Order: sequence, then C-alpha cells, then structure tokens
Amino acid sequence: MSSQLPNETLSAIFDNLSPSALTTVARASHRFRSVAERILYASIAIQEALPRASPTPTRTHTCASTLLARPHLADAVRKLSIRWHTDPGPREEYLPAALPVLRTLNAALRTLRALEQLELALGLAGAPLDARAVLDGCAFPFLRVFAFSGVGRGALSPKLYTAPSAPVAWFLAGTPALEQLHLLDCYEALELPPRALPRLQLFRGSAPAAASVLPGRPVRLLGLVGHEFVTERDLGRIARASEPVRGLDLSLMSVTPILLRDISRHLGGAVEVLKVKLALRHTLHFALSGIVSTPLRFLSCPLRVSVRPSSPASLAPCAPCPSTPSPRCPPATRRTPHAPAIDTEHPTQSLLAGLSPVLGAFPALRQLDLSPTSVDGVGRGNALEESALCTTWARACPALRHVVFPSKAEWRRDARAPDLWVVAPADGPAAVWTRY
Repeated sequence: MSSQLPNETLSAIFDNLSPSALTTVARASHRFRSVAERILYASIAIQEALPRASPTPTRTHTCASTLLARPHLADAVRKLSIRWHTDPGPREEYLPAALPVLRTLNAALRTLRALEQLELALGLAGAPLDARAVLDGCAFPFLRVFAFSGVGRGALSPKLYTAPSAPVAWFLAGTPALEQLHLLDCYEALELPPRALPRLQLFRGSAPAAASVLPGRPVRLLGLVGHEFVTERDLGRIARASEPVRGLDLSLMSVTPILLRDISRHLGGAVEVLKVKLALRHTLHFALSGIVSTPLRFLSCPLRVSVRPSSPASLAPCAPCPSTPSPRCPPATRRTPHAPAIDTEHPTQSLLAGLSPVLGAFPALRQLDLSPTSVDGVGRGNALEESALCTTWARACPALRHVVFPSKAEWRRDARAPDLWVVAPADGPAAVWTRY
C-alpha cells in the first residue's frame, strides 16, 4: 500500500515524525530511506562540549564526512547549526585537533549551495584562526540567516592579537539574500561593497561592526553587544540605515542611563521595542545626581521615596512642585525640578524611577523589557511600586503598552482603561492595580 503513495505524500507524513522515528523508518525500505533522509538532513544541529582533555569535535567531523560521502543530500540541507563549547582560557591548544575538522567542514560547506540558515559558534576566539579556515570557497545564494562567532580576534585588544585576520566582509559580499546577520565576536568595522546585503533586516553585533553594516541598508531590528561605551560617531553611522530602527536589543551589554540617552538622540524617534540590561550602579548614580537630557515636564508630581529601617520602602506623591524648587523638595528634586528622588537603600524599582527622562526620548516606545537586568543584591519591589512606575513611564511615553521588570513581572496597559496597568500572576485571575 505504501509503495503506491507518491513521495510528496510520504514526505508530508514523515514530516511529523521525531528524528529517532525517522531513523527507524529509513531502515524499513530503500524508498522510505530516500524520503526520510532528506527530512533528517534538512535541519542539522550539533552541540559539542570540548574540554581540554578531549578537544576533538568528533560529531562535527562525522557529520561533515557523511555529507561528503553522500553528495545527493547536499541540496536537502537547509539549516546547519554547529556550536562548540570550549574551556575558558587560551584556545591555541585546541587548534591541532580543530584544524583537520575545520578542513573537512569547509569541504562539506562548499557543497551546500541550497543552505538558508547557517550558525557557526566555534568557541575559538583569540586563537590565530580566521573565517577563511571554515568559509573559504563557500557560496550560499539562498542564505537568509547567518550567525558566526568564536573565530578571530574576538574581544581581545588588537595589541594582544597579532595574527593576520580576515573579517567576514568578503564572504558577506556573496550572500545577496541575507536578512539576518549575527556577528557576536566581530569588534572591527567591515568593509562591505555598497550594494552588498540589500535585504538585511536584522543585525546583532558590536557597535563598530553595526556602524559599518547599517548605513544604506534596511535594518529595522538591531542588537548591540560589547562594552558600555559607544562613540557618537558609531551612533551617527548606525542612524544612517535606510529604514528606521524599530526594535533595539541591548540585553547583551550593560547599559548606563548616559548611554541610553546618547542612543535616544540618534535612534529614539522610531524605536517601538526596547530590551535593556541596565547597569544598576550607574542607574543609581544617574538618579541621585539629576543627570537628565530634558526636564521631566510630563510628570504632574515626582515620586518621593520613604524608607524606614524596619519596614519596606514605599512610594508617595509629593505636592505639585512649582517651576522653582521649594526647600521641602528632596535634594535630587532641587537639582532637576521634576526628577524623582531616590534613596540608595530602596529596592530596584525606586532606582528605575530615574529613567523617566531618558525614556521620554523614545516617543514611539510600545514595549520596554528590563528582564535581563540583574537584581542580585538590590532587592525586589512589590506590585504597587511596579504599577506606579508603569504609570510614570506612560506619561513620558504615551505609546507605552507593555513593560517587563527585572523581577520578570509583565505588565500591560488595560485596553479599556488606559490609566490602568494589569499584571497576570502565575496562578489565578489577573490583578488590576491603580497608581494609588
């Protein structure tokens, strides 16, 4: 009966099977094997732990050798992901075991011209090895997603990395269909031809790399990695993308309010989704010193923080402050008339109150995700405090609809009552909180 079914029908049936079941099916008959193999090899994912005591990536070598031995499978492979997890420290001692495998992998990659998604995280950053060791001679005209890390200088200072390096610009110039590019270990500018990457929509990498990739390209989603410092020159070049950046992910770097303010000057006008890992020590200094880009004109009253030694901190409204600060206002409020006063012993949420003037520079902001921010050692706030912050930030950002706090609590603006913010607990019905 099954022999009468066309291959398209068999493929639709086998698509729903697990890899282990497909392996069993492939042993049943030659015809089943030809269909099951193409499904099995359509998406390949390999993860290998490579301790120094056993540095050879055996699974990668076996996979590459199999692809070379079965060339009829080359056009079936659409996705390939290889991740090596190496031990910390110098990676030079991995090279004797890794180089033969990389040569075999390179030979296999040259045959995979139908590849649409390629992820290579090789864990060898800092070793005298560049991208040509694995990508030389490869051409992927249909590649849409490319992630490459663990090769080259990485985050090492150029003074400490003397090996000749060939960044991946030469490879990217031959990927006209690329839409997503992830270069987590590339900390230098890429010299791309002006017409390269015409369809690029997402980029994730360092600021210097982003500054060389984004100008003239329709990148709408940007993720920055690396250090807390980003130059004005790089930000200016990043802003020259042919499409405004709508989504900004800063979860892989510690972000100070000063950096967030600088970013807002160049990219803030169009950002709708913002994900941030805040450097809370800097946030506290920011809140206490009254460093703002513009006054908090949008707050009807600042928040006063009350702290008692034996009770949780609480938030209470001050009386409306005049344009000239009165002596009753806290010191931070005197420095900046409508900035919140923050106590160093108050939980995380009180530190976050100082972000209002910076968030006000993102007028289109709809989603704010602070979940990557670590709260270790600074305490957690309660639901009322988080609700108060949502209300405060919504005055700065009228478009704001969704907030995720460092506590991982998610708040959404009520569709029927815009002044209310709703959080759904893990169990039970959603709770509705007003500001006070």
